[in-house]
Amino acid sequence: MAIRTAQQYIESLRDDRVVYFEGKRVRDVTQHPILRIAIDWMATDYILQQDSRYQSLVTEKNEEGEIVSFVFMPQTSAKDLLRLREVVKLWARVCFGKPPGAKFVGKDGLNAVTVVSQRVDKQFGTNYAARVEGYRKYLQKTDSSIALGMTDVKGDRSLRPSQQKTHKDYYVRIVEERKDGIIVRGAKAHISGAPLANEIIVLPCRAMREDDKEYAVCFAVPANAKGLTLISAEHEVKEAGNLFDHPIGASIYINDAMVIFEDVFIPNERVFMKGEWQFAGDIAYMFGNFHRLSAETYKAVELELVTGAATLMAEYNGIERASHIQDKLTWLVSYAEATEVLGRAACEHCVSEPDSNLVYPNPMYANIAKFFFADNWHQATKYIQDIAGGIVATVPSAEDFLNPETHSMIDKYLGGKADIPTEHRIRLIKLIRDLTSCYEDVLTIHAEGSLAAQKLSIYTLADFERYKAAAKRAARIKDGTEHPIFSQLPEFPIRVA
Repeated sequence: MAIRTAQQYIESLRDDRVVYFEGKRVRDVTQHPILRIAIDWMATDYILQQDSRYQSLVTEKNEEGEIVSFVFMPQTSAKDLLRLREVVKLWARVCFGKPPGAKFVGKDGLNAVTVVSQRVDKQFGTNYAARVEGYRKYLQKTDSSIALGMTDVKGDRSLRPSQQKTHKDYYVRIVEERKDGIIVRGAKAHISGAPLANEIIVLPCRAMREDDKEYAVCFAVPANAKGLTLISAEHEVKEAGNLFDHPIGASIYINDAMVIFEDVFIPNERVFMKGEWQFAGDIAYMFGNFHRLSAETYKAVELELVTGAATLMAEYNGIERASHIQDKLTWLVSYAEATEVLGRAACEHCVSEPDSNLVYPNPMYANIAKFFFADNWHQATKYIQDIAGGIVATVPSAEDFLNPETHSMIDKYLGGKADIPTEHRIRLIKLIRDLTSCYEDVLTIHAEGSLAAQKLSIYTLADFERYKAAAKRAARIKDGTEHPIFSQLPEFPIRVA
């Protein structure tokens, strides 16, 4: 099939999958008004693949000469990573800062499994790498949309997977091994786009011990597999199509669903880890390495949007020349541009993976970029809300603005600067409300890894010996330790005769 059309993607969702939304079974997800928001958003991936303006960026020929989605090709150089970054940036700019979820996260899980499967094969003599490569070819040929099932529901966070008291299924696990495959049970949470994907690739979310080996499992499964139930997350927007009140919320629904496995059969060719607990943590860590590129890229684009909205709001309110407003806008510009530069630097200084021919963004730079944008997000929303004013929380609805009985009054009293139409100001206020919602706050902090995870990674990766060597040299501390950089430098100050 190679690359699909948006219509072919939508038609593929009519496959008797078990999806629930707000207490009701959805028999045809393509006909549901709220789920359709997510479907149309995800279909953007397929629309761009068919657009002659973007095909050279988002598609590529594989080894068989077929035109396939570029994101399903292995990235083997800094040039590839920078191109992938441009793909994600295009996705995000088209979709108001949120890349369509058709392949956004799943591609990074595929790459993580590609790397770690080879490590497992090397130690245990398994053939997982060949299965992963076969699955990659399958995705290229079918152009499937793919979600990433990583975060387990966890239960008691103080206990390991095998130590849970209430039941054993808080983490996805193998409950039976058969000659032709495995049976799995458990649940994953916050799985973006799963009810509207064709495939779900499932990874362990943490390091395991030997007692946890039944939880060290990695596999791919069709979204309509028998025994699989997908419960959609609640959506804030109850009125589909209301782009006036919800310019982003009515355009984008990530559908971070709960995915429940009730004795689901996985055939051997789709099993990429089966009890090799020593490598469970490797997959989780490697996924983070690949997914950082995606996270930092779309956030840099989203910060373009935030900075632009804040700048426009200052102008619409007639306060753009106030020094404290200019200070806030300067901070927002610095925040947006630093996030962009950090993410790009992580690609330019990428790391070669010795267990495969893949490369991934520099983990130190990537984790700093992720921490930087997540840690500063609430400051950014504080500034834009301060510039916009309390009207963000109390603005009238589209129904009132468009109502002939109240329109003229709202148009008169909610105006700002003389040459700015009131409608433009209200539309911008609605955008700022969407951009600074509680959902956006939580998403920015926790998506793609928590702040604590970033700090732990940065600390673990830090070259403290280099930092200490610099300090020892300046303090003239000679304790016999050598450093490849600082021990070779000439004495300073240099005495000139």
